[in-house]
Amino acid sequence: MKWVYSDYDLDNRVNNIAWTISGNYNEHIEVLEKNYSSKDVSLYLGIMAGARRKYVDWNIVKKYLSNRVNKGYNKDTLLTLLQVVLNNLVESKVIKDRPGIEDIRSKAYKDIINEFNTIYKNDILQKIKYIFILEGIGKHPFVDGLSRRIINDIKNINLGNELVEILKDIDKLYIRYFNEIKQDLKLSECSQDIDFKDVDIDFDTFSDFMYDELYSDEEDSIENELNSISSSMLVESIGERKVNSEKSSLNRVIYIDEETANKIYDKIEYYYGKSYLNKSEIKRIEVKNCRNVHEGCRVHFTEGVLRSECKNVFQVKYVTRHKENNLKKYRENIRVYKRSINRLKENLMRILVEENITDRIYSDYGTIDAKRAWRVGRSNNTKIFYRNIENKKGRYVIDILLDSSGSQSRNQYQVAIQAYIISSALTLAGIPNRVSAFSSFLDYTILKRFRDYNDSIDKNDNIFEYFCSGNNRDGLAIKSVCEGLLEREEENKILIVLSDGKPNDVKFGSSKERSIRGEISYKGKIAVNDTAKEVRIARQNEILVLGVFTGKENEIDAEKLIYGKDFIYTRDIEKFSDIVSNYLKKIIEN
Repeated sequence: MKWVYSDYDLDNRVNNIAWTISGNYNEHIEVLEKNYSSKDVSLYLGIMAGARRKYVDWNIVKKYLSNRVNKGYNKDTLLTLLQVVLNNLVESKVIKDRPGIEDIRSKAYKDIINEFNTIYKNDILQKIKYIFILEGIGKHPFVDGLSRRIINDIKNINLGNELVEILKDIDKLYIRYFNEIKQDLKLSECSQDIDFKDVDIDFDTFSDFMYDELYSDEEDSIENELNSISSSMLVESIGERKVNSEKSSLNRVIYIDEETANKIYDKIEYYYGKSYLNKSEIKRIEVKNCRNVHEGCRVHFTEGVLRSECKNVFQVKYVTRHKENNLKKYRENIRVYKRSINRLKENLMRILVEENITDRIYSDYGTIDAKRAWRVGRSNNTKIFYRNIENKKGRYVIDILLDSSGSQSRNQYQVAIQAYIISSALTLAGIPNRVSAFSSFLDYTILKRFRDYNDSIDKNDNIFEYFCSGNNRDGLAIKSVCEGLLEREEENKILIVLSDGKPNDVKFGSSKERSIRGEISYKGKIAVNDTAKEVRIARQNEILVLGVFTGKENEIDAEKLIYGKDFIYTRDIEKFSDIVSNYLKKIIEN
């Protein structure tokens, strides 16, 4: 793998065009908002970066989205509608001001489309996005009646209106086509003659959302997802990119200079806290684990911003707020949770005591039992000796690995509480355990350690620092956690992974998180197969791996492929501790 310096002339040109479009030379264009795989793509990224800053007030959009999600709108559906309409808004305005940009857009779209081997057309909204892209490069695909009606309604929105008026039109679109049961409409239903009535709703108080306060936990998740659509082109998220062979990937050129690499690492420490491992140890782990599909990836082992060196005051406050909220939820039912801890502890200790009982077996040899000596010559039962059979199962050590990607935000406090219950019971039962969470940010897989194997019980409070953001590169996280688990001297090693979705770590959906290495897209079959491989390797190394899945039913098959027979699906995260209790009981007894 080669590291080369960026194309500074192109870099300056992209910066200048972004500044020119936005009209503000004080705007900071992130190095990760640029793409050097194609000159036309890079130029268009710079154009759109400036145009989005100029033409859209994203704070208003954020307030609108938060308000509507709180009122029961489907977040994913509304986000896609916003992406399509606001992309049209930005493109139409910037092309109107500078007509020559239309030609750059067409070339950039063609370059990106050529990088895909699969286009997402599994539902009507994905199909509509693809149609807009094709029309943007001068093609006119066949469109079914329903899709054409939605597209026409989107095109009929007056993009010259104020942003609030445009949001009102988006609201009407949502209610007309996607409200309630319609939001799950699949592509297979598009050909049906469905009657959608006109919307007749009083919008006099529509702009009241502008006065909403934005302090909920849901707001953090909304902001992350809105950042994704507010910093990327529509074309970037329409499909799955082609995968180069491993052989060709070895010669892939990574456009980054040493200064940029250091800035990226500084950014990681700024948001997640300083690593508790030294650089040589991190390098050893990366050289060993960051290969093939993880080529160019990095790992960051941290204890978080509250217990590590961190200069990011805002992030410290942010994590503190999440910890206080998680603790608040725990204290609301503290008696119930304490009973759960004691019940799980007692179950574990009873099982361990039973398994450590020495069994006495009578035999023809061994230690003589004086009470049986009378049988000699008087009975056919000549077993007057006994042997003590001791438990050979050995000791136990457990790792609990929590998915902390953005999709888990809906379960955040429940996950923190259940992990606290399990870890506290294990600690009180004398079983060494470590609790960690994983997520992805930029090119790094972040592994946050809440408690180490031999920490005292009071360290379990750190688990309430759990919060969710970013993506999830499960294979690399499992591989890295097993490094420490294999070094333990206990005979029985157990890894429990809690997740709510398929492995997914794709950077091209958000240009602010654009990969610096052009890595293989980590999603779909590639991600599932890689994670399954790491689980098999762990089991070959005699680590017992349990997968607990709390996500959507349509993703169960992928999770079963990853974890095999040691896999449990539950819709209720509150049952996590009970699931683990039953699993440990089965493992110890068998």
